[in-house]
Amino acid sequence: MVGQQPMVWKDLLDTAKDLAEVIRNHMDQEADKERVLLKVWPQLIQAGFHRMLVDSRFGGLGLDLRSYLQVIRQLAYGDGALTLAVHVHNVAVYMVYELGKKTFRSRLKTWLDDASLFALARSEDGRDYRYDFSTRISQNHASMILNGQKDFCTLAGLADYYVVFAQPEWSQPSMDSLQLCLVNGKHPAVEVIKSNGLDAMVASSTYSVRFKSYPLSPAELVGQPGAITGLTHPDILPLGICAINIGMADLGIELFIEKERQRCVKPNEDMEIVRWLGQIDVLSHSAQLLLDKSIDSRPMSEGNSGVWLRRAKAASDTLIQDVTEGAIRHLGMDGIKSPNPFMYLRNNSYATRILPPNTRKCLLTLGSELIQ
Repeated sequence: MVGQQPMVWKDLLDTAKDLAEVIRNHMDQEADKERVLLKVWPQLIQAGFHRMLVDSRFGGLGLDLRSYLQVIRQLAYGDGALTLAVHVHNVAVYMVYELGKKTFRSRLKTWLDDASLFALARSEDGRDYRYDFSTRISQNHASMILNGQKDFCTLAGLADYYVVFAQPEWSQPSMDSLQLCLVNGKHPAVEVIKSNGLDAMVASSTYSVRFKSYPLSPAELVGQPGAITGLTHPDILPLGICAINIGMADLGIELFIEKERQRCVKPNEDMEIVRWLGQIDVLSHSAQLLLDKSIDSRPMSEGNSGVWLRRAKAASDTLIQDVTEGAIRHLGMDGIKSPNPFMYLRNNSYATRILPPNTRKCLLTLGSELIQ
């Protein structure tokens, strides 16, 4: 697969460009925005976007992290919300693949062949894997019961399976005891509290899905307790969000310049706009360089690897916020609207505020590092 990967990646990147164009220009024809992902999903399946990180022995494309993030960035050029859904699915699949045993991997291949949609379910306090999780596994005689309240899930109501982060009640809450399990999204014990349509998901409540006395079998446990600490790429979720932010910013600037030209205004005659575009260019390249550095600074490889991730996340958050606010400042609300009414850059930018690690926490941590 190593020799084939550049060709696979190039084909996938070209397909991502084509799909981004289709999504950007034709999604306005879809009347049912609630299920828009399910309408696009077959095209994503056909190209293999649902199995980008899985090894080729199990039917996957086996992309390395850098190639994967480039594809994610390109997809986000079409629509950030849809790309976030694709990314969350791939992260969930990646966790099941990395942590599950051989039999679990074989089942995973079958699920992917059947085009199943996966999602992550994490309690609100545990979004970045470092906190006490409210989802609990209790022992009832010979059986295990899963109970979860206030679980955040990007694809609530759409996912076929949820990868759930849970703490066994018989152990002290910690990363070393955290148990991942796979839950059937169609089971009656799984209650969708607030279904997230893709057009509203980034601004919707984080209290999206609840597991009420879900009977958990040993076959649904993904790896051993604490296995998540052994992931090759434990920070893949926020890294992908950085790439999505950069891709959305690319699109936002292109749309802004198009609208300026439609107004019969030459953008280069307004020095304030020119200065702002230059500032965005610097921010965009800075965010990309920090993302590259974060990829190179793998966790455990050096002491400050987490610092680079926080810098990349804060930089990409700042980038999308400045693109959004600048477009509004210069063009009003029209500055952030796309010909595709499904895609609202401002709403998509909210994703940076509810997904780990958030901008405020990144900046506070970085500032504290400097003071020390």
